[in-house]
Amino acid sequence: MLGKLIKYDLNACSRIIIPLNAFIVLCALFSRLMLFIYDISDGTFKSISRILFTLLIFILILSIIATCVITLVMVVLRYRNNLLRDEGYLMHTLPVSPVKLYYSKMVTAMLFFITDVVVIIFSIILSGLPKHSGIGWAEVKSAMTTFNYGALKYGVNGNFYIICILILFLVALYSSVAQLFASLNIGYSLPFGKGASKDLISIIAYIITYIVSQIIIVILFITAALLADFNFADETAVMGYTSVMLCMAIAIMAVFAAIYNSVSIILMQKKLNLE
Repeated sequence: MLGKLIKYDLNACSRIIIPLNAFIVLCALFSRLMLFIYDISDGTFKSISRILFTLLIFILILSIIATCVITLVMVVLRYRNNLLRDEGYLMHTLPVSPVKLYYSKMVTAMLFFITDVVVIIFSIILSGLPKHSGIGWAEVKSAMTTFNYGALKYGVNGNFYIICILILFLVALYSSVAQLFASLNIGYSLPFGKGASKDLISIIAYIITYIVSQIIIVILFITAALLADFNFADETAVMGYTSVMLCMAIAIMAVFAAIYNSVSIILMQKKLNLE
């Protein structure tokens, strides 16, 4: 049943997300074409292709921003409308637990956000903007090699850093989505308010949870540094502390994600106040 719920959400949202991502790729493709024409032409054609390349890059950037915003809004609205408003009366009568309903939205949200990131990275490379800025594969490979050797100099594996950063990105993304869902559940679980007021309460709940989480993270990192008697002047210690900090960040984000998940599922099971 979980698979069917995910498929249902994917089908509903793909009608918007796929065209947006396709438009980004098209902008990138035409940008690369203009850059190619710029490289092989001269005179008037060279000037025109340069102007068109700049214009297309501008459109590409706007498209990327718009796609990210629309994806975020769509994820929030799908969760709110399907589970917390009128459609919730139907969704919660399905022969499926609130846990599966919750994770169907979570999986769908993660898939769309990750798709956006992959498409954005691919499109930026395809557009030729890095090449136009003097950044090619040779430069990237050189930078990565330099980073790896620089890290090894201080006894740290550079690949370990890269893997940790990727894991941190995924865990932080999951935690952020879970925080959004938890805030919506808090706003719509209160016995007072209706419509826009519940949305406002949800926004306030998100702001409060964000501030509290950031304060906790800062306190934990400072406490860890003080307990370890950390020396910021020692470069080797800095590299070692950075690797520990990445692992700490992953663990902290995972804990926050688990807390947000629990809040959402508990409220959906016991204190749901549908509109």
